Order: sequence, then structure tokens, then C-alpha cells
Amino acid sequence: MIKRQMITASGRELFYHTWEKNGSTHYYEVDFLISEGSKINAFEIKSSGTGKHESIKEFSKKLSQNVNKVFLISQKDVGREENLLLKPFYFIPFLI
Repeated sequence: MIKRQMITASGRELFYHTWEKNGSTHYYEVDFLISEGSKINAFEIKSSGTGKHESIKEFSKKLSQNVNKVFLISQKDVGREENLLLKPFYFIPFLI
């Protein structure tokens, strides 16, 4: 909740994206999408560790031509997994 408030307080409009997993009753879900020029930045928020983050990876593959950066926000420190940028919660004001 506070992450959403931090982003909207900066004057940015938030969007999210869901789509059905093939052959499943579950959905992929990306928490926040923020436009940056003609591209978008996608954010996945994890309340504890980085855990599983299948949705953000699939989103990045599915819409790679439209995506600028993809972030996984959690309690963990700065890092990178391929094109996924791992950032701690306190970085949010600097990423938007």
C-alpha cells in the first residue's frame, strides 16, 4: 500500500496488468506500470524476499518491444537477474 502511495504522491498515474496463464486457472499479474516516453517501466513488489517472480519475467518477454525497464522491489539489496533490476523499497522515489 505504501509503495503505491509513494508513486502516486509523485504525480505519476499507475496502471497494472493481468493476463491468463495458458492451461491454468491462475493469472500473471504485474503490480505497477509507469509510462516513460513511448515505453513503460514495470514493477513487481514483493513484501518479503525476492521469492518467485514469474509474472514480471513473462511480462518482460511478452512485451519486450514496449518495455524500458523491469524492476523487482523487495527488502533485498540492489542486484540484477538478466534484465530484471532488483531494488529495495527505499529506492522507489528514485525510480519513478
